[in-house]
Amino acid sequence: MWELEQKVEELVNKYIEESEAVCVNADQAGLDFRCGMVYVSVADDYVAVSGNRSINYYGGFEYIDSDFITTIGHMTFYSGETERVQDCIRYYIENTENKNNNQEEEEGEVS
Repeated sequence: MWELEQKVEELVNKYIEESEAVCVNADQAGLDFRCGMVYVSVADDYVAVSGNRSINYYGGFEYIDSDFITTIGHMTFYSGETERVQDCIRYYIENTENKNNNQEEEEGEVS
């Protein structure tokens, strides 16, 4: 049984990597920092967490319909087909773009 669990974990980790998911603090996705670390995949349109207790409670994800939640191994994936997840992905994109723009401006001032 342990070997099966290991293979599932390897496949989940491979999927996360191939979907270009980024592991960030929850507040970088517009969530309460108490949600911990989350994976955000813009490419595959999801937010994922290891376990789900804190994101459900502190992130409001307990209201997401079960049709849009998939748990595989230790990871729980929330589909971007829901407004709550879309808000997180959008916030992450905007936050990342603003951060990148600020860095470019600072680098331009140094030159």
